[in-house]
Amino acid sequence: MYAAGQVTVLRGGASGPTGAGACSLSQNTRTVPGTAEQNDFFGADTKLLDVNGDGRAELFAGATGENRDGGVRAFPDPVNTPTATGSVSFGAGTLGTAGNGSSLGSGFAR
Repeated sequence: MYAAGQVTVLRGGASGPTGAGACSLSQNTRTVPGTAEQNDFFGADTKLLDVNGDGRAELFAGATGENRDGGVRAFPDPVNTPTATGSVSFGAGTLGTAGNGSSLGSGFAR
């Protein structure tokens, strides 16, 4: 499907990233909210942030074309995804704002 998007999570250690244990996520992955559609651009931008202060980063993946307004998927445990549960989705509707082609998820603060 054209431009549906995908994110691949690589594990790593002191010597850098490795392909061992890598997992790929799309909106057709069982634990990812939504369904992959053409031009969703899932993974157009990503960010790893420790937002809950547990010392481990959570993964945020933008889907700039989701429902023409964009969206963000949050994964609390990206190392064990896609078997982990608890991923959530944010879009214009869930945030209580008007979309109007806003491309939510097109960039994260650095």
